[in-house]
Amino acid sequence: MDKNTVIGLVLIGLVIFGFSWLNRPDPQEIEAQRKAAIEAARQDSIAKAEAELLAARTQEATPDSIKQAAGYNQYGLLAAATAGAEEQVELANGKIALKLSTKGGAIREVLLRDYKTYDGKPLYLFREGESDFNLPLRTLDNRLVDTRDLYFSPISRTDSSVVMRLAVDSASYLDLAYVLLPDDYRLRMTVSGQNLQSLFPANMTMQDLEWSQRIRRQEKSWKFENQYTSIYYKYSGDEVDRLSDSKQEDKKTLEEPLHWVSFKDKYFASVLVCDSYFENNKLAQKTAAAGSDYLKNCTMSATFPLDVRPGTKAGFTFFFGPLKYNMLRAYDKGMKAEDNLDLDHLVYLGASIFRWINRYMIIPASTFLQQYFSNWGLIILLLTLGIKLLISPLAYKGYLSSAKMRLLRPQVQEINAKYPGKDQESMMKRQSATMNLYRAAGAGPMSGCLPMLLQFPFLIAMYMYFPTTIDIRQQSFLWAEDLSSYDAVFSWTADIPLLSQFYGNHVSLFCLLMSISNILYIRYTMNQSDTGQEGMAMLKWMPYITTVMFLFFFNQNASGLCYYYFLSSIITVIQYMSSRFIINEEKLMAKLEANKTKPRKKSKWMARLEEAQRQQEAMRRQQQKRK
Repeated sequence: MDKNTVIGLVLIGLVIFGFSWLNRPDPQEIEAQRKAAIEAARQDSIAKAEAELLAARTQEATPDSIKQAAGYNQYGLLAAATAGAEEQVELANGKIALKLSTKGGAIREVLLRDYKTYDGKPLYLFREGESDFNLPLRTLDNRLVDTRDLYFSPISRTDSSVVMRLAVDSASYLDLAYVLLPDDYRLRMTVSGQNLQSLFPANMTMQDLEWSQRIRRQEKSWKFENQYTSIYYKYSGDEVDRLSDSKQEDKKTLEEPLHWVSFKDKYFASVLVCDSYFENNKLAQKTAAAGSDYLKNCTMSATFPLDVRPGTKAGFTFFFGPLKYNMLRAYDKGMKAEDNLDLDHLVYLGASIFRWINRYMIIPASTFLQQYFSNWGLIILLLTLGIKLLISPLAYKGYLSSAKMRLLRPQVQEINAKYPGKDQESMMKRQSATMNLYRAAGAGPMSGCLPMLLQFPFLIAMYMYFPTTIDIRQQSFLWAEDLSSYDAVFSWTADIPLLSQFYGNHVSLFCLLMSISNILYIRYTMNQSDTGQEGMAMLKWMPYITTVMFLFFFNQNASGLCYYYFLSSIITVIQYMSSRFIINEEKLMAKLEANKTKPRKKSKWMARLEEAQRQQEAMRRQQQKRK
């Protein structure tokens, strides 16, 4: 670009700027333009409102024939079903009360008569506007019509049954037949049709289904209840699975056929079981705002087998009720294994050995005790005593081993004094001499851990059992109003950073007692089982740190669980103290000294340990030679 071109562009810019500045409007003109724009917007709003009013009056004045034509264009043969008055139909038995609506022909409300919310209100699984059930109808003329927009007619109505009929014409209809089983939480639903060849394609084999529910909060702790709220589902003839209960939002698309889908919270569930199977399954859930009246919003969409042949039906079973393990198991009685519903998996009891312990030991024992005792504080005490009695023979061997280690402590201290120093060679000699002492005396350094290891599966199993068993829900004991929730003896409303997030805004007394009893147990058992080895000093603080962590972790958990852990720790300390009187330490010491004079065959574990020590010593010497 040459000099003349640059000068020309600059001059053009100056001319444009000068022209704009000389012709700018004065402030009075700017204000006039602003007022004119406001007036134009007002006039436009008035004109729009008048147009809408005119359109509404025109719609009112439109002849019925024109309205019918418009409805037919949108709904086809089902246009007549878009007009009607919504009516509520009530079904009830001794356990639940349902409300169905003629608009959509679906369930709008479910009340569980035997249960209350945490604050004493009637317990509804859902109410009007909180659940939706829809059958999108794909018609012969390529229309998609939702049954939620159509009016059904209730026929054959009784206190526990009704048929919701969607009429196409005088001879063609689609029926949704509902039958509430007597003294039960199950509702049968049958989808059937008559002369629907004019409505559906002849090659129709599958029907769409949509179901959704906002899961209501029923318990005192929103956070704790939400941890057990999710969508569960069972593959046809296979296992039960679920969406993540910890994610803020989760969804899955499943091509495998499903037998049932459930929207469940901690203690209650809504389940839809298909007599055949669901295909093309899409499941989604989203967590509601923390502390609100809802936990999660759950949705499903799927297809199920249905065609237009005369007499074709599709059967379903709704379950709206509590997650009582024995009741859910009873639904599978008399069924083949491949046909089992496995609704008992809605009660989370853990996996592998922990579920086995709960299913075959804890639940039968608690069921038996409930026949004779109504106080769950006493039942938990008896369960704890029973578990301790069950493992007491093996626990005694653990206490005996701890006594051996305690009696050998002075000799271990002599070994430590004989091989002082913190260098690797001294440490290897101390370790080797100590292990030789244990082997000669017939003592095992790890045997003292046996009581805790034996209790561990039961502790974990109980951690799975107490928060999910409905049997302790709203059961009181001492100061705890509800053993299924925390027992707050002191609370506050102020949000304290970190403390409120991880500990909560309350103090649970059973949790506090559990922590104190655990500290007493740790202090006593560690003092009694101290072997005198220096390595033990490095680990002595770990149990205390773990106890403090548990104090934060269990403060919002079920008080019944904390009560069980409290009893378990106290009884273990009592057992440990009793063992001091049962075990004759003088005779035991004499036996240990006698064992030293006997030739003993090395155990495989001891042989492997000594071999590892020899290898470490050889490696150490090689490293020293290289230096």
